[in-house]
Amino acid sequence: GAGELGRRGGPLSFARTEDAYPRGFEYSDLARHPAVVLLPYTKSVMSFFELYRMNVPMFAPSLELLVQWERRHSLLKERIYWTAAPRPLRLANGTSLSPNTRDDPAALRHWLALCDFYHFPHITYFDSWPDLLAKLRSADLAATSAAMRAANRRLLDELRQQWRRLFLRMFRGAPPGSRAVPSDYDAAMRALYGQVPPSREPSCRRESRPEYGEWG
Repeated sequence: GAGELGRRGGPLSFARTEDAYPRGFEYSDLARHPAVVLLPYTKSVMSFFELYRMNVPMFAPSLELLVQWERRHSLLKERIYWTAAPRPLRLANGTSLSPNTRDDPAALRHWLALCDFYHFPHITYFDSWPDLLAKLRSADLAATSAAMRAANRRLLDELRQQWRRLFLRMFRGAPPGSRAVPSDYDAAMRALYGQVPPSREPSCRRESRPEYGEWG
């Protein structure tokens, strides 16, 4: 109910996942925690989706707080993967704000706002550590978890319908298993798509150094 953690009294207990489970964990272990505080190391992390699908209430820094932490502490340490990266495409409906900066507040607000945890319902955002503690103590965690469960069910229904429509388009209404496809990979690609994808991996070489303002 409302204020569940606050009614328990005493200090709140926090632990990093790797400290709480030094020998590894099962998803059932994580699902038993009343809530999770998300301190992201990059813009999209698989554990966020896993926790959300298990209906575990989550608390995440507000956009303004995340911008501050990124500028002062480089919290999202894996957000920029390369020391050299390609210049972003300049599209008519795009932006000239660099995605590879930790210094420009406007660019950080633009790009960090696209993080996954800002686009899912029922995530609680905090503006400071005292704000986090207050919201943890006053939150109705059971209600939040129930709302997440309902959102997950709606999304599952939407995804099922979308995939049904895609399969109907792909197979033109043919029943499953009725399409004859060669067992040989190259022959199958030619039969289905008229060509065989090249086996050679594309080059990963980058000529730019955005941290120095240099673009190839």
